[in-house]
Formats: sequence, structure tokens, C-alpha cells
Amino acid sequence: MTAITRLEINGFKAFPKEFVLDLCPDEPKNLLLYGENGSGKSSIYYALHVLLQSSFKDDFGAKYFKADDETNNEYLVNLNRVQDVKDNTFSPYIKITLNNGETWRLDRDGLTSEHGTKIENFTSLNNEAIFINHSYISRCRTARNSEDIDLWDVFNKDILSFYRPEGASNFLSVIYDEIVEEASGIPNVNNKTFSRKIDSFNDALKNLIDEANTKISDIYNQNFRFQDDKELSIDLVYLGDADANNIHHESYYLFYGNKRHGKTIPKSLYKPKIGLSIKEGGQVILKPQTYFNEAKFTAIALAIRFACIQAPSGFIVLDDMLISLDMSNRMKIINYLLNVLSSNYKLYLFTHDRLFYASLKNRIRIDNSINNWIVGCIYMHHLDENFNSCIPYPVYIKDKDSLLTAQEYYICHDYPACGQALRKWCEKIFEILYPDTLKKKIDPESGKTTDNNLNDKIGRLKDFCDHEGFNFSNYKDLKIYKDDILNSVSHYDVSSPIYGDEILCIMQILSKLDKIASSKRWLKVNHELGIELTKPDSTRLTICIDIKSNKLAIIKNDAGDKISYYTSCLVKKIIDNGIHRDVDPAEKYPSIYEAYEYYCSEYHIHDRFNLLDIVYDHRVCLRDKL
Repeated sequence: MTAITRLEINGFKAFPKEFVLDLCPDEPKNLLLYGENGSGKSSIYYALHVLLQSSFKDDFGAKYFKADDETNNEYLVNLNRVQDVKDNTFSPYIKITLNNGETWRLDRDGLTSEHGTKIENFTSLNNEAIFINHSYISRCRTARNSEDIDLWDVFNKDILSFYRPEGASNFLSVIYDEIVEEASGIPNVNNKTFSRKIDSFNDALKNLIDEANTKISDIYNQNFRFQDDKELSIDLVYLGDADANNIHHESYYLFYGNKRHGKTIPKSLYKPKIGLSIKEGGQVILKPQTYFNEAKFTAIALAIRFACIQAPSGFIVLDDMLISLDMSNRMKIINYLLNVLSSNYKLYLFTHDRLFYASLKNRIRIDNSINNWIVGCIYMHHLDENFNSCIPYPVYIKDKDSLLTAQEYYICHDYPACGQALRKWCEKIFEILYPDTLKKKIDPESGKTTDNNLNDKIGRLKDFCDHEGFNFSNYKDLKIYKDDILNSVSHYDVSSPIYGDEILCIMQILSKLDKIASSKRWLKVNHELGIELTKPDSTRLTICIDIKSNKLAIIKNDAGDKISYYTSCLVKKIIDNGIHRDVDPAEKYPSIYEAYEYYCSEYHIHDRFNLLDIVYDHRVCLRDKL
């Protein structure tokens, strides 16, 4: 599957300065990007589109960056950098890196490979790319009620540029452009080479449409239709002059000549027409563009586009294509993308709708697939590092965790919102930091195990610090701040004064705890381990233990790494100077440290060591496994 691992834009459309978007080079991710109108997200869409399509241009896309050419009105250089280009002090560009290691750059010199790869190799990538934005939906519905739908312009602009027929050396849009150019030279209508070229074009387009027609209705009915709605039969119509179904001689095929259906017509090249036939519950819908509401027609248009996908894998770029849909319709489309297409295609989704962004992000999390996504926001920033006004430029922010959100709220003096974010952050820290014994409690009456609330978890912090070797004095005020601040914002207690200094103190405490939680890691081990000791007479003593788990929690305090105190164990055997003695029944200890202390005392061993240095996993010291 071809995927993008890195995108760089500088001086193109909304981007006056360098903008970099990393999509994880080691394991390319899907992308969900939120951005308000004018933030630059559509410029990212067009940067990718322009880059891929540049391989078809005569100048390989160089015109998009030649703002200094007075005869060129097609440049897409950021307006604030045009003069810099004219002064030859700035060179705008677009650059992408693919998961195959190739890097491609588009600038005033056109499309080039930084690895010497042939352009033809990049051109083929268009066959694996699908671009859909709201303009595609709009173009599908441009016909007035008095007109029949003609989707030719839609196909020519949005589909054929990304479709190369099997066995063909070029994309169908390029073949069409070649035919148009040849026709402008007034060729002989009887020129067999030219006629065969037109026939081949018609055959290829007919094959694409015929194959799409086998999928469109199923895609719509199975994925986009509401349960109570009637099923639709959806067909694209592309007919030849002699086709029996072309009863009204509505000639759809690409045609060149001056005689058609026995009539003399002006000698010219007549572009194709692609019609749309829809039946609802068996009833023909004569004017789908006005009969169906916008949401349903959008779903039909998308079913058509998805049915035209030919490549077995690649990537799909979608920019605000669902703005005309309510949330229920949007989620049907999203379900199709996530459940059907995402296994073979990387998805790059751009939206300006925050509710949709939040809903989709939540859906991804529910599916436990968030690790397969880069999720973030883009916004237009107009201040420099000194908070002075500057040329606006887009800034990307990866989806924030509670800490970053709290910091931003603090800077904005929105202390209630900051407090709520801090409460979530606090809960998250304890979830990572604590063992289950500190996160849960046993109800003395029922005997059932229940989760500790936040107050209970904070109350266990001293126990945790004492056992794991942390200075509790650094965190002792958390209980006070939790009662005074976090409880207030959690219950929307507007009568409670909330002050920035207290908020800052909470942030400082949680930041320290977060570092401890972030340093916690799990070491993969066999559940049967040995504590290797040396007795006063210099003979060896091995305490054979079972921790009933294949992973061991490692905590880092000021003294360094250590096995977490909250590691229970069973002592099952003692090996004293080579003599084995079973411990039957096995002795249970709530902590490996208690077992260690007991046997040190039992055998009068006075020296104490870090357990990582004396606990062995099948003759391998745990320190060496870190």
C-alpha cells in the first residue's frame, strides 16, 4: 500500500513559510485534520492534488510556482511571498516522502525526484490516489430541473485523471486530451488511426462505467441507505450510436465527424455524455437532482465515486465532502470508509466541522484504532514568538492531551476549563501510576471489589511514595487543591473563587507525578524468578519465587530503576549451597521486598542490594534485560 510519510509545503497557497506534517515514517498513519475555514487545510488537499497531477503537465507543474513570469497567471504562490519570488530571494515548493523511501519535489523547475526516480514511476501513483472534496459533490448536481444529468465533466476532472485502463500506457484523461488536440488540427474523419484512438477511448470508458455499475447500487443500499428508505437502482449510462437502448439517439459516446444518425452536422469533435439512471422501488426517477434531497444525492454521488475505484490499494484524500450531511448520514459514510476501505487505503480526512471531528475521533477510539491515526488541528496564526503581529501562517497542533489543554486554558485565564482538564489529567496519571491494589478497594459489607474514586487515590499517594522511594512532601498539597479547586470545577460551583496561583500549583504537582508515571515501564519476564543472595559464610542462597505474571513493573526514582514494591510473589523453593528444599505450602508475600527482607533476616544477611541486580530470570540478571 502506497502511503505518504511526510509532507512539506513552503510558499504555496495559504502557506507563506515552511509547514511540515509527519505521518510516521516507520508505520504510515491515517490522518484526521480539523481546521476552520481559511486555516489552510484545503491548501494541503490541493498541494497533494497539484503534486500528483503535475506529472501530466507539459512543464511538470512548474507554472504553479513561476510568480515572476508576467505571462503566467496560473501560479499558486502565497500572495505574501510573490514579491520575494520576483526578487529571486525565495523559492516556494511542495515535497512529499512516500513509504517506499522516494521523495518528490515540485517547484519552479517542475516535478523532480530527489533519488533520480523516473517521472513515469510517480505518474503511476495517480492510479492509487482518490481525491474527493465538496466541489465534486456540487459538480454532480449542477444540472437544472429542465436538464438531464451529464456527469462527463465530473468524470473528466475528478476520475479519469486517476484512472489508467488495464494495458494502457496512459491515463484516460491524458488520452482524451490527446484526442482533443488532434481534433483541433482538423484530421481526416476517415483517418483510421485517429478513429481507432476514439474507439479505444470509448471502449475503456465503457468498461470503467460497466464495472462501476456492478457496484454502485450495492454500495449505496448496503452502506448509505436508511432502513426505512426504499432501495435504489443506480446506473451510469454510456451508450453508443448503435446501442439498442439508445432509442432516442441521444449519442453519448465521444464522436468526431459531420454525419450522425443520417443527419449532417457541423464537422467537429463532440464530447461524451455520461447519464444517470435511478429507480426507487422500481419507479424511474426522471430528475434525480431535484427529486432527492441534498443528503441523499450526496450519498449517491459518493457511491458512484467509490464504485469507480480501480486500484486494490492506495490512499484517499477527502476535504469537507460531507458538509451537506447531518451527523447520521455522515456516520454512514464514515462507517464505510473505516469498515470497508481503510484496510486497503490510507485515509486523509479534512474537516472544518468541530462536532464531526470530535465524533469521528471518538469513533476511532471506540474501535481501538487510534494508534493507526494522526489526529490534530490546523489554525491560522498571526503572531510571532514575541506576540507581535506578522504575516498569518498555518500552525499544526497534534491532538492535545489533558496537560496541553490545561496549559492553554491557563494562558487564556479560563481557570474553570483549566481545572476540568487538570482533573482528567490527574485521573489519567493515577491510572498509569498505580497498581491495581491502589486503584481498587474491597467493600467490607459486600466483599465486592470496587474502583477507588479520585479522593481515595490521592489518599493512597503517601503509601505509594513511601514504598516506591519518592518524597511525599512534593505532592502532599494535592489533596488540599483537589478539594478546593478540582471539586469546584467538577461540580460547577460558581460560588467558589478559583485563582490562577492555585491552578499553577496543581499543574506543577501533576507535572512531577506525570514524569513518574511516564517513566514506568513493563519488563517481560518468566513468572518464575530467583533472588540470588550470598550468606555470611560466602555460600550461595537462591530464593525461588513465582510472581504469577509475565511482566514486571519497573519504577524510576531519584536513585534509579527499581522493581515496583507492589509486586506480590510466592516463595516455592530454597536452594542453599546447592541443596534444594521445597517450601510447602508456598509462602505468599504481598511484596517481593518483604520476601527479600524476611530471608535476609533469616540467614543473617546484612547487605542490601537493588533487586534488579540480584533477581535472575533463567540465569539472566534483570538489570541486563532492561
